[in-house]
Amino acid sequence: MSDYELVVESALDGAEHQFEGVTVSEVVGKSLVMVALPRSKFKEIESSMTKSCGLSLPEMEQSTQSKDSSITLWRLQKNQVLAYFSYEGNDAEANIVNRLNAPAYYTDQSDTWAMIRVNGPRSRDVLERICPIDLSKNVFSVGNVSRTIMEHIGTIIYRDKEDSYVLLTMRSFGVSMLHAIEVSAKNVL
Repeated sequence: MSDYELVVESALDGAEHQFEGVTVSEVVGKSLVMVALPRSKFKEIESSMTKSCGLSLPEMEQSTQSKDSSITLWRLQKNQVLAYFSYEGNDAEANIVNRLNAPAYYTDQSDTWAMIRVNGPRSRDVLERICPIDLSKNVFSVGNVSRTIMEHIGTIIYRDKEDSYVLLTMRSFGVSMLHAIEVSAKNVL
């Protein structure tokens, strides 16, 4: 018998930094599960999700939320969505399978990503310096999600509220992304 014990560690050690008009913080308490949508079961999957929690499949680069707002689906590829939801256990895949009740294929991605929230009235000003996509309110509105590159780092950006963005990058690049956002904030504010 081994004396080793696996311990959950966040990607950024719960980082939180305040700037004038902007808060940059690690997102904790959220899980991320890839849901693959076989073409032959597409309608059945959407029907099951609608019945179980009021979710519809979003259009490309859009998101949808469950009736109780506890699950958000992001569509970045034709035949799959990412389920972003509040859950802190170690079996996120089983949890979302039960909640969605849909005949899809599920893969837990939670510990693969570093998740960073940039929010506050100056959040867009900070992100515009490092994000090559147009973040103006009439183009990248609440609910939009997109893949992009920020400071040479592959990133998913999701606008969850009027002045709030969630950025995901591979866990190994999390510290670099956090640093890039902080440098941008210091340069802008």
